[in-house]
Amino acid sequence: MPSADRADSGTSLAGPAIPRSQTVIGAFSGGRDGDIRDCRLLAVARRLARCHRRQWAAEDACRTPSVTADEVARLKRRIDALNACRVALVEQIDVWAEGEIGHVGAGVLHTETLGSVVDRLAVAWVRANNLAATGDQPFLARRAWRQLAELAEAYDGLVTEVAGGRRRLPAWRPLKSYRAGAAGGQ
Repeated sequence: MPSADRADSGTSLAGPAIPRSQTVIGAFSGGRDGDIRDCRLLAVARRLARCHRRQWAAEDACRTPSVTADEVARLKRRIDALNACRVALVEQIDVWAEGEIGHVGAGVLHTETLGSVVDRLAVAWVRANNLAATGDQPFLARRAWRQLAELAEAYDGLVTEVAGGRRRLPAWRPLKSYRAGAAGGQ
């Protein structure tokens, strides 16, 4: 991966640097194969964006005026399965971050895991692309692109602070369960 796309690693980090937002967002739409192969985070980010695209489509289908109750039930189960997949992918990113970066240090604790931040980037990217594709409300598409740009800027700031040892990532794990057959979830 080109060094311009990676954060300065600083002396407190072991292993590869965290990819910058431009590279992560590029992975959502396919990215460069070498980048994806070389970085577990990017491979998981690509799958996360695909999951969000499928979920967006299922949610849109639920809102179709002609959808039957049986179809809504089937789509709701699909949405739940996609949420379970999303939670698992976020956890994979967090496990990667823990193994590559660790969570100890004197830096200020960040409020979310790296997986949660990448998940928000993926949601914003899917939203912006879908709003732009419809062309119905261009002002909403512009707002969505601006939100994505702001999230990307915040992500890059986090990457820089983590690399410099000024911020550390929490070691949280998901608390919500998507067990098969569970009534109501947790």
